[in-house]
Amino acid sequence: MAVKGEPYFQSDQVSGRGLRHTLLIRLLKYLKPYWVGLLGLLALMIAGAVLEVMPSQFTLWLINRFMETGSMHGTGHLVAGFMGVLAMGFIVQMTRFVLLAWVGQRAMLDLRMELFAHLMRRSTHFFHRNPVGRLMTRVTSDVQNLNEMFSSGFVAIVGDAMSLLAIVIWMFSKHAGLAVVALAIMPPLLLATEIFRRNAGEAFRETQGRYAAIQSYLQEQLSGISLVQMNAREADSNAGFVQLNRSYLDAFLRTIFAYAVFFPVVEFITSATLAAIIYYGGVKLEMGTLTWGLLFAFVQLSGRFFRPIRELAERYNVMQTAMASSERIFVLLDNADEIHEADTPLPVAFEREIRFEDVSFAYEEGGRSVVNDLSGTLPKGRRIAVVGHTGAGKSTLINLLMRFYDAGAGKITVDGMDIRELKLSSHRSLFGLVLQDVFVFSGTLEDNIVLGRPRDKQRLASVLEQSQLKDLVGRLPLGLETQVGERGQKLSAGERQLLAFARMLYLEPEVLLLDEATANIDSETEAKIQAVIEHVSHRLTTFTIAHRLSTIKEADEIWVMDQGRIIERGTHGALMDLDGHYAKLVRLQFEEEEAA
Repeated sequence: MAVKGEPYFQSDQVSGRGLRHTLLIRLLKYLKPYWVGLLGLLALMIAGAVLEVMPSQFTLWLINRFMETGSMHGTGHLVAGFMGVLAMGFIVQMTRFVLLAWVGQRAMLDLRMELFAHLMRRSTHFFHRNPVGRLMTRVTSDVQNLNEMFSSGFVAIVGDAMSLLAIVIWMFSKHAGLAVVALAIMPPLLLATEIFRRNAGEAFRETQGRYAAIQSYLQEQLSGISLVQMNAREADSNAGFVQLNRSYLDAFLRTIFAYAVFFPVVEFITSATLAAIIYYGGVKLEMGTLTWGLLFAFVQLSGRFFRPIRELAERYNVMQTAMASSERIFVLLDNADEIHEADTPLPVAFEREIRFEDVSFAYEEGGRSVVNDLSGTLPKGRRIAVVGHTGAGKSTLINLLMRFYDAGAGKITVDGMDIRELKLSSHRSLFGLVLQDVFVFSGTLEDNIVLGRPRDKQRLASVLEQSQLKDLVGRLPLGLETQVGERGQKLSAGERQLLAFARMLYLEPEVLLLDEATANIDSETEAKIQAVIEHVSHRLTTFTIAHRLSTIKEADEIWVMDQGRIIERGTHGALMDLDGHYAKLVRLQFEEEEAA
């Protein structure tokens, strides 16, 4: 049976073929600015490795002294040294963890900032193809996994390797035979680790993908909860979520099975090695070639030697999870889906007209063309309206004007300059866009009008007056400081629309773009908005995508679109006299309104 949420998982997978050393080299770039901290960490790890063997050295001295004299008298300095080593080890470990956290969090902060800045530069097309939940996973969970790798994986492995090296050197310097017995653990352990790696690696990667799929599905279902409840689809949504969770559980259980085999094997190998050390040491004791102190020191140090080996599986888990996350992060960072700006962008100056010149466009390469060889002019200060059936390509014209997408063929010019040669931010600042569905950020009413621009009390007061939002602000107890809630849920649809006009007016654009801005509001609010449009359209160039044809009768020119082409153009009166496509649309809408 197909899993309902399977597309969320399939779209979130990476090849899994990225070279680990390549990924690590790219990750090291984020640590490079903190090289002083890394040198400090290296020094602390070397000190920690030396301190790792010192307790066993003191154990050797203390026990041999007791065995020789039968008394602990005169060993105070050895006991003090033993305690001093432990205290120094505590300080080194604490300092290492603090420094490690500082370097790791700084590096991850840089990575998060780079990811967010990268996302801000992606094209609209990119966000249409990538669910928000998946992108949130990249910036949050995946980056946190990399931090875990740095703190609990990579650095811990380097520290363990230094400790193991110090232990091996100490062992061979004291007794080569016992050292060889202790190191006999390595061949079977390496074999077990390789088997574990092969079986667990793919399961780790799939687990990460399933987890990201759950987040994407959850984000979408919660965003559309009203639609789910309205259509009584709770059971179906729950079924999809259950199946995604079960698939995640299945992948996770495969990693658990690998652990369930690996841990007992490692424990058996280490226990057998310890038994071999004790047996071999006992034989050497009988032969008189080994002291009790050295045997106890070896047994004590073997516990420290086996500890990082026992933790190897946990370290491997962290590394595998982080490698899967790093693959996904770098796939995102390598994405080049953005609106490119010219190397030397030209200044923007709108004095005469904006022109569409034989423009064609398709949303998907090789897909259906939604705009075909379209040409038209938006003279400065004039009012242009666009009408047509759903799917005629009307809204696409706004997307192209704003450079959310670039034309596939032809060009759009501002006073004769191709908009692809203009500075993108300056070009977009020409336009004030009001959509049918207004997005409102969490925060205050004022925050949503100003949108981070310099606050001008005089301009704000003028904007409230022009947008007819002043009455609403006057009714609110906190006025402009009122919290509007997530996505503006504390405002009605009409109030959000008025807010959009206030936001647009505060921007002070030169061209007003309206995309069916009065389609989903009541008649009273529509009358207010029409008054706002009438007021500003006499001083701004206006480009209107119209649903209610009664709102565009006063336009200087009306473009009638069908299948991506302008099939008629002219004033309302001229088009009605033509008695063509536009006249039919007007009569059809009039009949529908009469029937209603």
